[in-house]
Amino acid sequence: MDQTTDIRDRASLSGREVQQLNFIKGSGPYVFRKFYRSGLRSHIFEVLPAEDILQETQGVVMDGIRMFPRARPRKMFRILRHKFETREIIFNEIKKYNLLLKYLGPGLMAESDEFIVEYTGTGTGQILLCGLQEYVEGEILDPWQLSGKDFLNQVFASPAQKNQQQGLVSLARKNINDFIEKIQQMIIETGFIPDLAGIGNLILTPAGGLKLVDINNIVKINLDDTISIDDKGYPSCDVSIQVLSILEQEILGKKISMDDPLYRIFLSPARKERVRRLEKQFYADLKNRV
Repeated sequence: MDQTTDIRDRASLSGREVQQLNFIKGSGPYVFRKFYRSGLRSHIFEVLPAEDILQETQGVVMDGIRMFPRARPRKMFRILRHKFETREIIFNEIKKYNLLLKYLGPGLMAESDEFIVEYTGTGTGQILLCGLQEYVEGEILDPWQLSGKDFLNQVFASPAQKNQQQGLVSLARKNINDFIEKIQQMIIETGFIPDLAGIGNLILTPAGGLKLVDINNIVKINLDDTISIDDKGYPSCDVSIQVLSILEQEILGKKISMDDPLYRIFLSPARKERVRRLEKQFYADLKNRV
């Protein structure tokens, strides 16, 4: 039995199968394992050192005690589910990623090497957009589950962070403020906004950083009564603007101005109610598809 097969068999014991991807050559020291948070738009795999998989499943003896350290990804590998008809359409998607990188920079988003492959596993050629993305470790910043203005103190309250807690909180607040300002600048100058609404899209790092990890849903904003929905039928534009307002108010403690055209249009009670109904319909449709 070769090492790759052995790793795959042992990893299956943990309930998360190591994958063999037929358009990727055997990568020697690395294996691909399906990530538990794969989303509607992408298949996501952890890129893991083979030796770390063995230690996770077989264990390693340290000071006479067998430990099972969690294998830590070196990268995240994404395969977009969308079926692209032409390369030009894919290039437009990559342009939007580069636009996001221009405004946020590597400090506020997970960098990714985007590339195209031709998949022939179904018997016919299919163009796929993939990304080898930075792995971001940290706590999910879920805008819908914030526990008041003490939220950041709770995030950085571990014993290892206790002595640096206030410094980390201050740094996180600064990074969140920078993130909001750069997204607002992107909206003003380009008319585009990334998807901030999904749970797990924003990560607070142990060092006080903030990073956007969902980088492949960037939508156009319409400054009128039209509520745009994305390619999956979700009103991600409106909900993402709601997320910006939540971060400003709940974490930074700022009072947002309803004179701001963005908030005046998108946060009106009538419009938010329409968005809520679209969300409800989206989740009902999603449940029926599963």
